[in-house]
Amino acid sequence: MGWYLRKSFGFGPLRLNLSKSGLGYSVGVRGARIGVGPRGNYIRLGRGGVYYQKYLSPSTTPASEQPSVTSVVEAPQLGTPVTTAHASEFHDSTSESLLNEIRQKHQKTRVAPLFAIASAIVVLGLLSAKVSRWAVVPLVPVFALAHAAIGRRDWEEKLVLLNYDLDNEARALYIQLLSAMQTFASSARIWRVTSVQSGVDRKYHAGANTVLDKKVSYLRLALPLGFHTRVAVWAIQLRDQTLYFFPDRILVFEGSQVGAISYDCLSVTLGQTRFVEDDDVPSDAQVVDRTWRYVNKNGTPDRRFANNRQLPVVLYAQLNISSQSGLNIALESSNPSKAAAFKAGLDTYISGCHMVVR
Repeated sequence: MGWYLRKSFGFGPLRLNLSKSGLGYSVGVRGARIGVGPRGNYIRLGRGGVYYQKYLSPSTTPASEQPSVTSVVEAPQLGTPVTTAHASEFHDSTSESLLNEIRQKHQKTRVAPLFAIASAIVVLGLLSAKVSRWAVVPLVPVFALAHAAIGRRDWEEKLVLLNYDLDNEARALYIQLLSAMQTFASSARIWRVTSVQSGVDRKYHAGANTVLDKKVSYLRLALPLGFHTRVAVWAIQLRDQTLYFFPDRILVFEGSQVGAISYDCLSVTLGQTRFVEDDDVPSDAQVVDRTWRYVNKNGTPDRRFANNRQLPVVLYAQLNISSQSGLNIALESSNPSKAAAFKAGLDTYISGCHMVVR
C-alpha cells in the first residue's frame, strides 16, 4: 500500500480535511457527518471502528475520456472458462472408419516393454541363484535382439499409414494453407485463452474491464505418435488438446482419445484487442498506449500504491476457431497481420477443401 497524507482541523461541527487528493470539508456530529471532498459529496455514519460511507454525487473534476482496454493479463480469480468439447466428440461420417482404425491401434498393448521387464527379471534371477556368469552373459544379446524384433512388431501393429493423392490444384491449395500456418507460427507469442472475467474493477486492473487467463501455445510441424504420411502437417499444441491439420480433416488428440473435424464445418473469426501487458512485450507486438498498474478514472496513476509502475498497452489479435461439433478454441496472437494471414489461408482452404481427396 502506498503512503498517504491526511490532516484534519476542527472548528466545532465544521471540519476541514487536507489530503494529497485536495481540500475537503464536512459538517455534523461524531458518528454522523456530511462532507464535500475531491471525489464528490458524501455521507459517513458509524462509531467504534465500524463506518458506512456513500458518495452522493460524482466529483465535478473533469476527466479525460479513456479508450476502452479489453483485457489485462493477471486474473485474481477464475473467470468464465472458454471450453471446448472433448476430442472423442469430434467425428463426421467420412472419418468414422479412420477413427475406428486409430482407436483400435491405440488400444493395442505394446509387448516390447513387458518383454524387457521379464528379461531383466530372468537375468537378475539367474545371477542371484549364483548361476555361472558365462552361462548368463550370452543370454543378454539374445534378449536384446528379441526385444528389437518385438519392438518392431509393436510399431508395425500400431502404425497408421495415411496416403494422399493430391492433384495439382489440391496440392497448390494445401501448400497455401501450410504457408499461412508457417506465417502464423512465426508470431513471437501465441496464447490460448482459457477463461474470461468481465466487469472487474478497472482501478485495480490498469484500466481494463476484462481479465483473461491465457496459456502459451505452439505451432509446429509434427505428426501424431504412430502416424506416417508423405505430406507436411502442422499442429497446434493447446496443452490438453493437440490439433493436427491434415489435408482432408483436422485430427484432435486428447490423451488416449482422438476425434476428427471436417474443414467445411469450421468457422473462423478474427478481431483485435488492446491488451495491458504485465509481462515482457513480444518482439513483434505494437505498443499503442501506456497506462498504470493502478489507475484513476481519469487515467492518472493512483498515488496510494507504492511501486505503481507504468504498463504498455499493446495491440493483439483475437482468433476464434469453432465447429458445429463443439470445437471452441480462442487464441490470441502478438502479431495481428500474421493472424490475419492464417485466417485468410484457412478460409481459402475451407472454401476449396472439396478438391482434396484422401
